[in-house]
Formats: sequence, structure tokens, C-alpha cells
Amino acid sequence: MNNSEIYIFERASKKDVQEMLNWKYDSIYSFYNNDKTPEKSEMINNLESNESAFVIRNNGGELVANCSFNYENDEETYVFGIQVRPDLTGKGLGRSIVEQSLKFGKSKFQFESIDLLVVDFNKRAIKLYTNLVFTKIEEFDTNCNGENVHFLVMRAYL
Repeated sequence: MNNSEIYIFERASKKDVQEMLNWKYDSIYSFYNNDKTPEKSEMINNLESNESAFVIRNNGGELVANCSFNYENDEETYVFGIQVRPDLTGKGLGRSIVEQSLKFGKSKFQFESIDLLVVDFNKRAIKLYTNLVFTKIEEFDTNCNGENVHFLVMRAYL
């Protein structure tokens, strides 16, 4: 795989969901494991029926990531979620995957801006998002996956 790959976006299948439930991240990134809590497992199990969630495949049909574009009525904004397969993180693919995801989401949902939440310890992701025109608009602490976590809210105008 290379970072100039063209990605394919489609609805998740049962097989995709089962694969994603087994994704395991190393060290501090284990926070993102899909089986970490019942709530996280339920979220992944619901990807198949979530109209705003998609799996991302490379040209060979291999599952490389998933993303979502959830509309938050109370905030009147879309919130972007992205999860790259664990063995592909830190390999220089993130920029291309996120750029193509945002392009896909904008064409499908017609948003002018989009927010995302990122845990403050995920410096790789924060650097990537900052380089992709996201700026921090807010931060907060909350209990997530059984831990007290500090989140940044970042926004991009597209």
C-alpha cells in the first residue's frame, strides 16, 4: 500500500464488523481497541446499520479503515470519526485516508464545516489534523472507555 492510493467507501458488512472488533492497538493507543468496553463494541456492531458510517478499502478490496459523519442536531454540525487499521497506523497513510474521507463525506452530506474529537495524547493525529486545516475550538475532560480523558474538539471549514 502507498499513500497515493485511491480509497473506496462503502457500507460495512458483518464480516467487516467482525474484523474491526478484533483490531488491537499498541501501548497508549489501546484506548482505541474496539472491544475495550461494551459501549465501544456496540458502536462497532452498529456500523452495519449506521447510515452515516462507512468502511474504507484500498484498490485491492482490503479493509483499511472506517469513518463516520454523524450529524449532531443540538450543535447543528457534523462530527467526523475515523479509525485506521492498527497495523497501518504510523505508516504515512493517514493524510491520504483522512483527505479522501473528508472529500467523500462533503460530497455525500454537503457540510461546510466538520468537527472531530481527538484524545490529547494522540499527538500523531493532532499533528495530522492540524496540517489538514483543522483548528482547536474547544477542549474538555470526560469519562470515556472507563478512563478520565482530555479531548480536543477540532473544526475544519471545507
